[in-house]
Amino acid sequence: MLIKYMDLDSFKEYLLKTVDELSTYHNEVLGENSKFIITPIEERGKSLNSTDEYLYRGMLNSNNLDGREFDIDSVIRMLGCRVPLCPLWIKVLLKEVRAEAPVIELQTSLRFRKPSLLQNQETGHPPFIAVLESLN
Repeated sequence: MLIKYMDLDSFKEYLLKTVDELSTYHNEVLGENSKFIITPIEERGKSLNSTDEYLYRGMLNSNNLDGREFDIDSVIRMLGCRVPLCPLWIKVLLKEVRAEAPVIELQTSLRFRKPSLLQNQETGHPPFIAVLESLN
């Protein structure tokens, strides 16, 4: 089923569904209390349009993101700031399990597109996909 509609509530719901997949895989309680790190991924050979470039320069750059952890609402406001346009894809990985809050990494495309163009439609929660791998 192709997702053709996106708002901040559905964007958050899709992220939480993906985090649930990680919870099950790692047998850890993850969710809204998790901390998130955002890692923009520059895609070789893919050009950014003016909206993408604006968001990259203004918000999704290393000066703003490096060494910072965000709560889920900050993540939703940041990555969903142009809803219905969203990052083309977002890989969701469990980075670290800490007593106070697990850390989840969001590796994100810098290309923001309309819902019907988002990748990972088959997951039922585009643009997110859980990366199911062991912690190092």
